[in-house]
Amino acid sequence: MNNKELLLGSEITVRCLEEQGIKHVFSFPGGVVIPLFDAFYRLEHDITEIGPCHEQNGVHAADGYARTSDTVGVAITTSGPGATNAITGIANAYLDSVPLVVITGQVASPLLGKDSFQEIDITSVTMQITKHNYLVTNVEDLADTIREAFVIAQSGRPGPVVIDIPKDIFLAKTKYEKMYIPKLRQIYPEIMESKVYEAIAAINAAERPMIYAGGGVIKSKAHEELLAFAEKSGIPVANSLMGLGGIPRDHELSLGMVGMHGFQETNLAVINSDLLIAIGARFSDRVTGNCDAFVRNKKIIHIDVDPTEFAKNIPAEIQIHGNIKDVLPLLTAGIEEKSYPDWYEKIKGWIIPCVEKGNYHPKNILNTINAAYPEAFVVTEVGQHQMWVGQYWNVKRPAQFITSGGLGTMGYGLGAAIGVKLANADADVLLIAGDGSFRMNCQELITVSKYNIPLKIFLFDNEALGMVRQWQKLFSDKRYAQTDIVQCTDYLMLAAASGIPGYKVTTMNELEHVLELIKDKEGPLLVHIKISNEEGVYPIVPAGCAIDEIYYE
Repeated sequence: MNNKELLLGSEITVRCLEEQGIKHVFSFPGGVVIPLFDAFYRLEHDITEIGPCHEQNGVHAADGYARTSDTVGVAITTSGPGATNAITGIANAYLDSVPLVVITGQVASPLLGKDSFQEIDITSVTMQITKHNYLVTNVEDLADTIREAFVIAQSGRPGPVVIDIPKDIFLAKTKYEKMYIPKLRQIYPEIMESKVYEAIAAINAAERPMIYAGGGVIKSKAHEELLAFAEKSGIPVANSLMGLGGIPRDHELSLGMVGMHGFQETNLAVINSDLLIAIGARFSDRVTGNCDAFVRNKKIIHIDVDPTEFAKNIPAEIQIHGNIKDVLPLLTAGIEEKSYPDWYEKIKGWIIPCVEKGNYHPKNILNTINAAYPEAFVVTEVGQHQMWVGQYWNVKRPAQFITSGGLGTMGYGLGAAIGVKLANADADVLLIAGDGSFRMNCQELITVSKYNIPLKIFLFDNEALGMVRQWQKLFSDKRYAQTDIVQCTDYLMLAAASGIPGYKVTTMNELEHVLELIKDKEGPLLVHIKISNEEGVYPIVPAGCAIDEIYYE
């Protein structure tokens, strides 16, 4: 190809994705994007198209792909319902700060604004759930728009960008010149030294300090810096759900998840600290509970790349605006090397011994699966199983645990697991699912089978929407309104209909036997794990209560 060549807009789109090093796109065809799919078909390139059964799952797959690679996830939909089907996936990525570029086809420019067939003003619809969006009105702007979209998706706090392209833009011609796209050089705000010094003084003076580390640690790849800071300072670390993996869960300073389903020692350590160092965390209501109680008798340091997070939910006396990966070494260099034996002993005293109700219990089940696959990526759906994984899984590294945090999207996991596996072909990828979430998007078993994606799916089946049922049990006097699922589906037969082998588990012995059977099996499989609908996620802090107001089973 010449340096400059007259190309169709559809061809330019493919070439621009090549420029960005994209290897997979998750795409579903439709009338207005036929020219784009035709370009993928005709042109020589090394981009693989993966066709989901539903556009939402295509976006979730792009999301999982992006979270576990250094690549922006890319999804393509047609106009109208194709674009609106993608909205949940876009919103999920927005709330979890995942870099995506979602290309939506649009009706031809002369038909815009006329309620044309399959016309939706998707840029208006997605305005509040994207970092930026575009309606391309001139083919000459197309290449630069795509390039800019990738920069925006990755810059600062990452997130999704939508590019809406009318059909006539795909069919119009203009000159295209290939660009070499270097690795994005992030530009971060200058860190205020005075704030760093103030934070160092506060850390050195604290007697009961705690670190609260969120997903920003993982996004900024600052896990090594966090570990160095924690080890020198001697300060224990609590994580948000999205922050799990920011420090190895089995590290002596790791207290695991804080908040609604945090363990007692973790919640009490956070709420009774005299200094809380929040790193890349947004103080979600699921973490803080009652905000007035959360901030009592403590000073707060808040470190974040996104200044809109400061004082949004919780006020902080010391706010450090900057890249976490740059801020933490400055703090580590200035703080004293310390330990807090009295504080550690107090925290240990808050530990409640786990009361087992028998051997066949979600904790033991998950620990056994975890032991069989200690290095695997673990993806979850949303619900009780998600919280059990958050509590019990030994997450060793960033992005090993993939889940929907901010939006809590049931049906997220299967699509996301597809993306994770395609981005990490040599790694084991497990999906831990609940039957309620799994039923929402289980049609993607067809996609798993079609492309022979070797996922290991562990389906926890309690014949209930377990998390909502648990709330009804605790707070609605056991009025189980529409949360018990009448068992009318044989999940093993459902998997078999897509050519996926399945195994049933009802005891720990059966689980251990199945894990031995499948350890060397290639291709996708499903393990159906029956559990009681009376199993609950405990401890639990009721919504709006202080995080030391803890309910136990």
